[in-house]
Amino acid sequence: MGRAKSILLLASLSILWGTVYATQECIDCHEKYTPGIVADWQHSTMTEAGVGCLDCHEGTEGDPSLREHNGFQITPLVTPKKCGECHPDELRQFRESLHDEAGLFSLSAYGVVEGEAVEDGVTSGQTKNYKTHFSRESAEGGCLDCHGTVIMVGEGGELINWPNNGIGRFNPDGSVGSCAACHPRHRFSVEMARKPETCGQCHLGPDHPQREIYEESMHGNIFASYGEEMDWSGGEDGQLDPEDIQAPTCAVCHMSGLGTSLGTTHDVSSRLKWELEPAFSWPTEPKYWSGEEKYPIDPEIAARYEELHDLPPGSLAEVTTGAPNPFGTAKTFAPEVYEAYVGDGKWWSKGETRADAFGGDSLKSPEEKRKAMLKICGQCHSTAWAKGDLNKADKVIHVYNAVALAIKKKYYDPIKEKNLDENIKFNGKSEVDNLWHEVWHHEGRIWRMGGFMQGQDWQHWEGAYEVADDGSHLADWYRKLSAIKDVEELKSQGAAGGGEAPPAAKGICGPTLVSLLVLLPLVGYRLRKRG
Repeated sequence: MGRAKSILLLASLSILWGTVYATQECIDCHEKYTPGIVADWQHSTMTEAGVGCLDCHEGTEGDPSLREHNGFQITPLVTPKKCGECHPDELRQFRESLHDEAGLFSLSAYGVVEGEAVEDGVTSGQTKNYKTHFSRESAEGGCLDCHGTVIMVGEGGELINWPNNGIGRFNPDGSVGSCAACHPRHRFSVEMARKPETCGQCHLGPDHPQREIYEESMHGNIFASYGEEMDWSGGEDGQLDPEDIQAPTCAVCHMSGLGTSLGTTHDVSSRLKWELEPAFSWPTEPKYWSGEEKYPIDPEIAARYEELHDLPPGSLAEVTTGAPNPFGTAKTFAPEVYEAYVGDGKWWSKGETRADAFGGDSLKSPEEKRKAMLKICGQCHSTAWAKGDLNKADKVIHVYNAVALAIKKKYYDPIKEKNLDENIKFNGKSEVDNLWHEVWHHEGRIWRMGGFMQGQDWQHWEGAYEVADDGSHLADWYRKLSAIKDVEELKSQGAAGGGEAPPAAKGICGPTLVSLLVLLPLVGYRLRKRG
């Protein structure tokens, strides 16, 4: 053996012995204080692979979160930058998907505009997000727990806004994300990550009810009935095949290879033909992500709803695209975060439009992505069955776009243009704003997602029907707010003319009474809906 090889071998053995020694020291202490962590690690594939505590917790050079801990320099934060040293393909794929930008979407709830303070490692203050009541405190335990917060290092090495495992977490070492969002520390179980409950930690509720829709579907029913009998480890090669499972989960459809040539991916955007998140839906390609082009609604469907809702021909020809833009949100609400993580040599080398969020397989055409999804479906279904089901959902997109746009143009936009709701606002928003938000952000997403995930009740009664209900109440608001405005103008004209105001515009018999009469039914509606 040559001298150089001998030195290399001795160095490797020295490093290995140091790692083993350090890991045993960690175990000896943590078995007393955090035995659950030790037990998880001992049952993990990391132990089988010889990965010790310092292999992950020594951090990376220049990491501000490093601190001295019982004679070792460690960090509590194991970031994608560290995980990527052993899992470079998974890290690359993650960065090419929209999961990587999740934290950018929530920065209106993060950025403090007044009264910023840090107490016990938690940031408080007033934000610009009305849905959290402008509360950074509420946002930390809500939006930011899933989307990801900004972890900072305070004086003495104190971690601020920790703990947090949000999928788009901003880390002090310049990286973004948290692998532990799906692979919980310290077990890192691939079996757990493949099950719907893991995705359902964040993908549930009225704004993204994928978990509830899945549970209603036949896929979810089979999983609930036979899931414990299935081999979620993937057997000897670790890859899921049709013989291992009898029903797909979120990860099976969006990430696994399932016996095809696709291979496993951490790019959860790589098989999605449509954007189902924005106010209107459009295919997943750069010209729409960037907002350069509007997306046309099927002409026959558009004409149908123009006639139904008494709108001029051409009113429903196309929908706007591009928003929400995560980088635009960052620039607006937390420019310091944008500057820290976007630019040459930073996590995102560029970031101006939604198109900049994607790479790799996510940049394939919508048709190619659909073909990839059909390959997965084809492991259990005939091509005709799978295509037929997805074709039905494609048509739902055009119907939703036409209906939502009709509601916006006929009722929401006129109310806002005439400022009819100026006197009925709470948190700076009126019930009119809340209803429009629910049209697309709640019921509209349920309608669209239910169509693609075989959730019949969710698509129809929780989705399409609720959008119709919201539309009818927006119509009521428009009529009644217009009536209030007319009465107020009559009273104003009478006062300006120096004469006596019309009897209907005097005192309690005037706008106050009219307001009460026309608004009480709407108050009753909201109470019924919330109840």
